[in-house]
Amino acid sequence: MVHGLAEPAPAGMAIHQLINEAYQEDRKDRRDAARYPFCRRVMVLFPGGSPNPSCTAFCRDISTLGIGLLHDVALTPGEIELAIPSKRGYTVQVRVRMLWCQPCGDGWYTSGGLFAGIASPKAP
Repeated sequence: MVHGLAEPAPAGMAIHQLINEAYQEDRKDRRDAARYPFCRRVMVLFPGGSPNPSCTAFCRDISTLGIGLLHDVALTPGEIELAIPSKRGYTVQVRVRMLWCQPCGDGWYTSGGLFAGIASPKAP
């Protein structure tokens, strides 16, 4: 023991424990559609009347049905709009019905939502 703390696990064991945590979280996921890693900065646009008109988030993954996000603002369930840049030079604006949002440490949140409708691509 070091100052009342348990001895750190060897690196291999610690990494194995992290992988096991990721595996257990993935098993809880009940999505029907295949998801794909999709790391991209996006703009979250809130409906009119919101005190903040927008914030920045990062996509974690995407599927044909929905999207996972990482952000530093708590999102309430309901409809938002995302502006997602394409590598082809345009931005796709899509309505998303946020289903959940949970803290993941130090003021950060993960969330997930279902696509509710797609707007026309917009030129930069």
